[in-house]
Amino acid sequence: MKLLVNQIFENKEAAALPGLLESGGLPALVSGLSAVHRANLAAGLRLKTGAPLFVLCPDDTTAENFANDLRSMLGEEVTCLGMRDFTFYSTEAASRQAEQKRLAALFTLAEGRSAVTVASIPGLLQRTIPPETLRRAAFEIDAGGSYPIEDVEAALLRCGYLRTTQVEGPGQFSRRGGILDFFSPAYPQPVRVEFWGDDVDSMGFFDPESQRRTQPLESCHILPAAETLPPLYPGGSAALGEKLQKLADRTAAKKDNDTAQKLAEALRADGEKLCNDCVLPAADRYMGFVYDAFATALDYLAPETAVLIDQPARCAERAKEYTAQLREDIALLVRSGTMAARAENFYEPFSDMMRRVQAWPIVLADGLQ
Repeated sequence: MKLLVNQIFENKEAAALPGLLESGGLPALVSGLSAVHRANLAAGLRLKTGAPLFVLCPDDTTAENFANDLRSMLGEEVTCLGMRDFTFYSTEAASRQAEQKRLAALFTLAEGRSAVTVASIPGLLQRTIPPETLRRAAFEIDAGGSYPIEDVEAALLRCGYLRTTQVEGPGQFSRRGGILDFFSPAYPQPVRVEFWGDDVDSMGFFDPESQRRTQPLESCHILPAAETLPPLYPGGSAALGEKLQKLADRTAAKKDNDTAQKLAEALRADGEKLCNDCVLPAADRYMGFVYDAFATALDYLAPETAVLIDQPARCAERAKEYTAQLREDIALLVRSGTMAARAENFYEPFSDMMRRVQAWPIVLADGLQ
Protein backbone atom coordinates (compact mmCIF):
# COMPACT_ATOMS: atom_id res chain seq x y z
CA MET A 1 0.00 0.00 0.00
CA LYS A 2 2.70 2.52 0.97
CA LEU A 3 4.61 1.61 -2.21
CA LEU A 4 1.56 2.40 -4.36
CA VAL A 5 1.01 5.73 -2.61
CA ASN A 6 4.67 6.66 -3.04
CA GLN A 7 4.47 5.78 -6.73
CA ILE A 8 1.47 8.00 -7.41
CA PHE A 9 3.00 10.86 -5.45
CA GLU A 10 6.19 10.69 -7.52
CA ASN A 11 4.11 12.57 -10.11
CA LYS A 12 4.83 16.31 -9.68
CA GLU A 13 1.15 17.27 -9.95
CA ALA A 14 0.12 14.73 -7.33
CA ALA A 15 3.04 15.48 -5.01
CA ALA A 16 1.98 19.11 -4.73
CA LEU A 17 -1.57 18.31 -3.60
CA PRO A 18 -1.09 17.82 0.17
CA GLY A 19 0.69 21.18 0.38
CA LEU A 20 -1.98 22.88 -1.70
CA LEU A 21 -4.65 21.41 0.58
CA GLU A 22 -2.96 22.87 3.66
CA SER A 23 -2.27 26.25 2.04
CA GLY A 24 -5.70 26.68 0.49
CA GLY A 25 -4.33 26.42 -3.03
CA LEU A 26 -7.02 24.09 -4.35
CA PRO A 27 -8.92 23.32 -6.62
CA ALA A 28 -6.45 21.40 -8.75
CA LEU A 29 -6.72 18.97 -11.67
CA VAL A 30 -4.68 15.77 -12.05
CA SER A 31 -5.26 14.16 -15.44
CA GLY A 32 -4.17 11.05 -17.33
CA LEU A 33 -4.92 8.58 -14.52
CA SER A 34 -6.45 5.13 -14.89
CA ALA A 35 -9.26 4.06 -12.54
CA VAL A 36 -6.94 2.33 -10.06
CA HIS A 37 -4.56 5.30 -10.04
CA ARG A 38 -7.41 7.72 -9.37
CA ALA A 39 -8.36 5.58 -6.38
CA ASN A 40 -4.71 5.49 -5.37
CA LEU A 41 -4.56 9.27 -5.55
CA ALA A 42 -7.60 9.50 -3.27
CA ALA A 43 -6.04 7.02 -0.82
CA GLY A 44 -2.82 9.00 -0.84
CA LEU A 45 -4.65 12.22 -0.01
CA ARG A 46 -6.35 10.52 2.88
CA LEU A 47 -3.10 9.07 4.26
CA LYS A 48 -0.93 12.15 3.73
CA THR A 49 -3.39 14.74 5.07
CA GLY A 50 -5.47 12.75 7.58
CA ALA A 51 -8.49 14.83 6.54
CA PRO A 52 -11.92 13.27 6.00
CA LEU A 53 -12.29 12.39 2.32
CA PHE A 54 -15.38 12.68 0.12
CA VAL A 55 -15.15 11.19 -3.38
CA LEU A 56 -17.74 11.99 -6.03
CA CYS A 57 -18.16 9.52 -8.91
CA PRO A 58 -20.36 9.62 -12.04
CA ASP A 59 -22.67 6.72 -11.13
CA ASP A 60 -23.42 4.06 -8.52
CA THR A 61 -21.36 1.32 -10.18
CA THR A 62 -18.27 3.51 -10.43
CA ALA A 63 -18.79 4.63 -6.83
CA GLU A 64 -19.01 1.04 -5.56
CA ASN A 65 -15.85 0.06 -7.45
CA PHE A 66 -14.01 3.14 -6.19
CA ALA A 67 -15.11 2.39 -2.61
CA ASN A 68 -13.91 -1.21 -2.89
CA ASP A 69 -10.51 -0.01 -4.16
CA LEU A 70 -10.20 2.42 -1.27
CA ARG A 71 -11.09 -0.26 1.28
CA SER A 72 -8.29 -2.44 -0.07
CA MET A 73 -5.78 0.40 -0.18
CA LEU A 74 -6.58 2.05 3.13
CA GLY A 75 -7.64 -0.91 5.24
CA GLU A 76 -10.45 1.15 6.78
CA GLU A 77 -14.19 1.28 6.34
CA VAL A 78 -15.52 3.34 3.43
CA THR A 79 -19.09 4.64 3.35
CA CYS A 80 -20.83 4.44 -0.02
CA LEU A 81 -23.75 6.75 -0.86
CA GLY A 82 -25.75 5.83 -3.95
CA MET A 83 -29.03 6.97 -5.45
CA ARG A 84 -32.51 5.71 -4.68
CA ASP A 85 -35.80 5.66 -6.53
CA PHE A 86 -38.31 8.19 -5.24
CA THR A 87 -41.56 6.48 -4.30
CA PHE A 88 -44.26 8.44 -6.10
CA TYR A 89 -46.65 5.52 -6.69
CA SER A 90 -48.95 4.00 -4.08
CA THR A 91 -47.52 0.51 -3.94
CA GLU A 92 -46.83 -1.61 -0.88
CA ALA A 93 -44.23 -3.66 -2.77
CA ALA A 94 -41.70 -0.85 -3.27
CA SER A 95 -38.18 -1.84 -2.23
CA ARG A 96 -36.52 0.59 0.16
CA GLN A 97 -33.19 -1.22 0.34
CA ALA A 98 -31.25 1.52 -1.47
CA GLU A 99 -33.05 4.22 0.51
CA GLN A 100 -32.26 2.58 3.85
CA LYS A 101 -28.63 2.08 2.84
CA ARG A 102 -28.53 5.81 2.10
CA LEU A 103 -29.96 6.61 5.52
CA ALA A 104 -27.24 4.57 7.20
CA ALA A 105 -24.59 6.41 5.16
CA LEU A 106 -26.12 9.82 5.89
CA PHE A 107 -26.30 9.12 9.63
CA THR A 108 -22.66 8.05 9.65
CA LEU A 109 -21.80 11.38 7.99
CA ALA A 110 -24.05 13.33 10.37
CA GLU A 111 -22.31 11.78 13.37
CA GLY A 112 -18.86 12.51 11.96
CA ARG A 113 -18.01 8.80 11.91
CA SER A 114 -17.23 8.48 8.20
CA ALA A 115 -13.57 9.21 7.46
CA VAL A 116 -13.97 8.20 3.81
CA THR A 117 -17.19 8.50 1.80
CA VAL A 118 -17.78 7.75 -1.88
CA ALA A 119 -20.96 9.07 -3.51
CA SER A 120 -22.49 8.95 -6.97
CA ILE A 121 -23.70 12.07 -8.77
CA PRO A 122 -27.41 11.09 -8.57
CA GLY A 123 -26.95 10.15 -4.90
CA LEU A 124 -25.55 13.58 -4.14
CA LEU A 125 -28.04 15.59 -6.22
CA GLN A 126 -31.14 13.94 -4.71
CA ARG A 127 -33.04 15.82 -2.05
CA THR A 128 -32.98 14.11 1.32
CA ILE A 129 -33.89 14.49 4.97
CA PRO A 130 -32.06 17.50 6.51
CA PRO A 131 -29.15 16.60 8.84
CA GLU A 132 -30.66 18.06 12.01
CA THR A 133 -33.98 16.33 11.31
CA LEU A 134 -32.20 13.00 10.89
CA ARG A 135 -30.31 13.49 14.14
CA ARG A 136 -33.53 14.28 16.00
CA ALA A 137 -35.43 11.36 14.47
CA ALA A 138 -32.73 8.78 15.25
CA PHE A 139 -32.46 7.50 18.79
CA GLU A 140 -30.29 5.16 20.82
CA ILE A 141 -31.11 2.30 23.17
CA ASP A 142 -28.55 1.22 25.77
CA ALA A 143 -28.36 -2.16 27.44
CA GLY A 144 -29.41 -1.63 31.04
CA GLY A 145 -31.28 1.57 30.20
CA SER A 146 -34.91 2.30 31.01
CA TYR A 147 -37.44 3.04 28.25
CA PRO A 148 -41.22 2.55 28.32
CA ILE A 149 -41.74 -0.01 25.56
CA GLU A 150 -44.82 1.86 24.32
CA ASP A 151 -42.66 4.97 23.81
CA VAL A 152 -40.16 2.95 21.77
CA GLU A 153 -43.00 1.58 19.63
CA ALA A 154 -44.32 5.10 19.06
CA ALA A 155 -40.83 6.29 18.06
CA LEU A 156 -40.52 3.42 15.58
CA LEU A 157 -43.82 4.37 13.98
CA ARG A 158 -42.73 8.02 13.74
CA CYS A 159 -39.57 6.81 11.99
CA GLY A 160 -41.59 5.03 9.30
CA TYR A 161 -41.25 1.43 10.55
CA LEU A 162 -43.94 -1.10 9.64
CA ARG A 163 -45.45 -3.33 12.31
CA THR A 164 -45.23 -7.00 11.27
CA THR A 165 -45.80 -10.35 12.93
CA GLN A 166 -42.14 -11.28 12.35
CA VAL A 167 -39.22 -9.06 11.40
CA GLU A 168 -37.66 -10.08 8.10
CA GLY A 169 -36.21 -6.92 6.58
CA PRO A 170 -35.06 -3.35 7.37
CA GLY A 171 -37.77 -0.93 8.43
CA GLN A 172 -39.90 -3.55 10.19
CA PHE A 173 -40.67 -4.13 13.88
CA SER A 174 -42.74 -6.51 15.96
CA ARG A 175 -43.63 -6.87 19.62
CA ARG A 176 -44.51 -9.92 21.66
CA GLY A 177 -45.16 -8.90 25.24
CA GLY A 178 -41.89 -7.53 26.60
CA ILE A 179 -39.87 -8.58 23.52
CA LEU A 180 -39.35 -5.95 20.85
CA ASP A 181 -37.72 -6.80 17.52
CA PHE A 182 -36.73 -4.17 14.95
CA PHE A 183 -34.49 -3.97 11.90
CA SER A 184 -32.67 -0.64 11.81
CA PRO A 185 -30.96 0.46 8.57
CA ALA A 186 -27.88 1.06 10.74
CA TYR A 187 -27.12 -2.67 10.95
CA PRO A 188 -26.93 -5.76 8.73
CA GLN A 189 -29.09 -7.78 11.16
CA PRO A 190 -32.23 -7.04 13.21
CA VAL A 191 -32.09 -6.33 16.94
CA ARG A 192 -34.06 -8.00 19.73
CA VAL A 193 -34.61 -6.10 22.98
CA GLU A 194 -36.08 -7.91 25.98
CA PHE A 195 -37.71 -5.62 28.54
CA TRP A 196 -38.37 -6.24 32.21
CA GLY A 197 -40.99 -3.61 32.83
CA ASP A 198 -39.39 -0.45 31.42
CA ASP A 199 -35.84 -1.74 31.86
CA VAL A 200 -33.77 -3.32 29.08
CA ASP A 201 -32.99 -6.80 30.35
CA SER A 202 -30.98 -7.95 27.29
CA MET A 203 -30.30 -6.81 23.75
CA GLY A 204 -28.59 -8.32 20.72
CA PHE A 205 -28.65 -9.13 17.02
CA PHE A 206 -30.63 -12.12 15.79
CA ASP A 207 -30.90 -14.14 12.59
CA PRO A 208 -34.24 -13.33 10.89
CA GLU A 209 -34.46 -16.85 9.43
CA SER A 210 -33.73 -18.92 12.52
CA GLN A 211 -34.87 -16.18 14.95
CA ARG A 212 -31.87 -17.09 17.14
CA ARG A 213 -29.70 -14.53 18.91
CA THR A 214 -26.31 -14.10 17.25
CA GLN A 215 -24.44 -11.37 19.14
CA PRO A 216 -25.09 -9.26 22.26
CA LEU A 217 -25.21 -5.47 22.02
CA GLU A 218 -24.34 -2.78 24.55
CA SER A 219 -26.15 -0.07 22.56
CA CYS A 220 -27.87 0.38 19.20
CA HIS A 221 -29.06 3.20 16.99
CA ILE A 222 -32.56 3.20 15.54
CA LEU A 223 -32.56 5.15 12.29
CA PRO A 224 -35.55 6.28 10.23
CA ALA A 225 -36.78 3.69 7.73
CA ALA A 226 -37.51 6.27 5.01
CA GLU A 227 -36.20 9.65 3.90
CA THR A 228 -39.67 11.24 3.82
CA LEU A 229 -41.47 10.88 7.16
CA PRO A 230 -44.97 12.45 7.34
CA PRO A 231 -45.03 12.14 11.18
CA LEU A 232 -42.23 14.76 11.24
CA TYR A 233 -44.49 17.36 9.60
CA PRO A 234 -45.36 20.09 12.16
CA GLY A 235 -48.37 18.69 13.99
CA GLY A 236 -47.73 15.14 12.74
CA SER A 237 -49.27 13.01 10.02
CA ALA A 238 -52.81 14.13 10.81
CA ALA A 239 -51.89 17.79 10.31
CA LEU A 240 -50.34 16.96 6.94
CA GLY A 241 -53.46 14.95 6.08
CA GLU A 242 -55.65 17.96 6.84
CA LYS A 243 -53.44 20.16 4.66
CA LEU A 244 -53.83 17.72 1.76
CA GLN A 245 -57.60 17.60 2.26
CA LYS A 246 -57.81 21.40 2.01
CA LEU A 247 -55.57 21.35 -1.04
CA ALA A 248 -57.85 18.70 -2.56
CA ASP A 249 -60.89 20.93 -2.02
CA ARG A 250 -59.22 23.88 -3.75
CA THR A 251 -58.06 21.67 -6.61
CA ALA A 252 -61.52 20.13 -7.06
CA ALA A 253 -62.99 23.61 -7.53
CA LYS A 254 -61.42 23.58 -11.02
CA LYS A 255 -64.40 21.65 -12.39
CA ASP A 256 -63.51 22.05 -16.05
CA ASN A 257 -60.15 20.32 -15.68
CA ASP A 258 -60.04 16.49 -15.69
CA THR A 259 -56.44 16.43 -14.48
CA ALA A 260 -57.36 18.66 -11.55
CA GLN A 261 -60.19 16.31 -10.57
CA LYS A 262 -57.87 13.30 -10.65
CA LEU A 263 -55.32 15.20 -8.57
CA ALA A 264 -58.00 16.17 -6.07
CA GLU A 265 -58.95 12.51 -5.70
CA ALA A 266 -55.32 11.51 -5.14
CA LEU A 267 -54.79 14.28 -2.57
CA ARG A 268 -57.98 13.39 -0.75
CA ALA A 269 -57.09 9.68 -0.63
CA ASP A 270 -53.60 10.40 0.69
CA GLY A 271 -54.98 12.92 3.16
CA GLU A 272 -57.46 10.38 4.55
CA LYS A 273 -54.68 7.82 5.04
CA LEU A 274 -52.58 10.31 6.95
CA CYS A 275 -55.51 11.48 9.09
CA ASN A 276 -56.13 7.84 10.02
CA ASP A 277 -52.43 7.28 10.89
CA CYS A 278 -52.00 4.87 7.99
CA VAL A 279 -48.64 4.36 6.30
CA LEU A 280 -48.35 6.36 3.08
CA PRO A 281 -46.12 4.41 0.65
CA ALA A 282 -45.97 7.34 -1.79
CA ALA A 283 -44.91 9.88 0.85
CA ASP A 284 -42.14 11.21 -1.41
CA ARG A 285 -44.81 13.15 -3.29
CA TYR A 286 -44.99 15.46 -0.26
CA MET A 287 -41.31 15.74 0.64
CA GLY A 288 -41.47 19.49 0.05
CA PHE A 289 -44.33 19.77 2.57
CA VAL A 290 -42.72 17.61 5.24
CA TYR A 291 -39.36 19.42 5.24
CA ASP A 292 -39.14 23.21 4.97
CA ALA A 293 -35.39 23.07 4.39
CA PHE A 294 -34.00 21.72 1.12
CA ALA A 295 -31.04 19.42 1.82
CA THR A 296 -28.77 17.02 -0.04
CA ALA A 297 -25.91 14.86 1.16
CA LEU A 298 -23.61 17.85 0.60
CA ASP A 299 -25.16 19.43 3.70
CA TYR A 300 -23.75 16.53 5.75
CA LEU A 301 -20.08 17.19 4.94
CA ALA A 302 -17.77 18.43 7.69
CA PRO A 303 -15.92 21.71 6.92
CA GLU A 304 -12.50 20.02 7.08
CA THR A 305 -13.41 17.44 4.40
CA ALA A 306 -11.28 17.14 1.24
CA VAL A 307 -13.30 16.48 -1.94
CA LEU A 308 -12.07 14.48 -4.92
CA ILE A 309 -14.21 14.56 -8.07
CA ASP A 310 -13.62 11.49 -10.23
CA GLN A 311 -13.92 12.08 -14.01
CA PRO A 312 -15.55 15.54 -13.82
CA ALA A 313 -16.77 15.52 -17.44
CA ARG A 314 -18.55 12.20 -16.93
CA CYS A 315 -20.02 13.52 -13.68
CA ALA A 316 -21.51 16.49 -15.53
CA GLU A 317 -22.87 14.21 -18.26
CA ARG A 318 -24.46 11.83 -15.75
CA ALA A 319 -26.00 14.75 -13.86
CA LYS A 320 -27.61 15.97 -17.08
CA GLU A 321 -28.98 12.48 -17.86
CA TYR A 322 -30.32 11.90 -14.35
CA THR A 323 -32.06 15.25 -13.95
CA ALA A 324 -33.58 15.03 -17.44
CA GLN A 325 -35.03 11.60 -16.65
CA LEU A 326 -36.38 12.76 -13.29
CA ARG A 327 -38.03 15.80 -14.88
CA GLU A 328 -39.62 13.57 -17.51
CA ASP A 329 -40.91 11.09 -14.91
CA ILE A 330 -42.42 13.82 -12.74
CA ALA A 331 -43.96 15.62 -15.72
CA LEU A 332 -45.76 12.39 -16.60
CA LEU A 333 -47.10 12.08 -13.04
CA VAL A 334 -48.28 15.68 -13.05
CA ARG A 335 -50.06 15.27 -16.41
CA SER A 336 -51.79 12.13 -15.12
CA GLY A 337 -53.09 13.92 -12.03
CA THR A 338 -51.06 11.70 -9.67
CA MET A 339 -49.12 14.48 -7.97
CA ALA A 340 -48.55 18.22 -8.07
CA ALA A 341 -44.88 19.13 -7.68
CA ARG A 342 -42.03 20.54 -9.68
CA ALA A 343 -39.10 18.26 -10.46
CA GLU A 344 -36.78 20.90 -8.98
CA ASN A 345 -38.28 20.08 -5.58
CA PHE A 346 -36.43 16.75 -5.64
CA TYR A 347 -32.91 17.52 -6.85
CA GLU A 348 -30.25 20.21 -6.75
CA PRO A 349 -29.09 21.40 -10.18
CA PHE A 350 -25.56 20.26 -10.96
CA SER A 351 -24.36 23.83 -11.52
CA ASP A 352 -25.66 24.86 -8.09
CA MET A 353 -24.04 21.84 -6.48
CA MET A 354 -20.69 22.63 -8.12
CA ARG A 355 -20.87 26.21 -6.85
CA ARG A 356 -21.60 24.99 -3.32
CA VAL A 357 -18.89 22.33 -3.34
CA GLN A 358 -16.29 25.06 -3.83
CA ALA A 359 -16.58 25.70 -0.09
CA TRP A 360 -14.35 22.62 0.32
CA PRO A 361 -10.85 21.98 -1.06
CA ILE A 362 -11.30 20.10 -4.35
CA VAL A 363 -9.10 17.81 -6.41
CA LEU A 364 -10.36 16.79 -9.85
CA ALA A 365 -9.02 13.47 -11.07
CA ASP A 366 -9.47 12.76 -14.77
CA GLY A 367 -8.91 9.64 -16.83
CA LEU A 368 -6.62 8.82 -19.68
CA GLN A 369 -7.21 10.93 -22.77
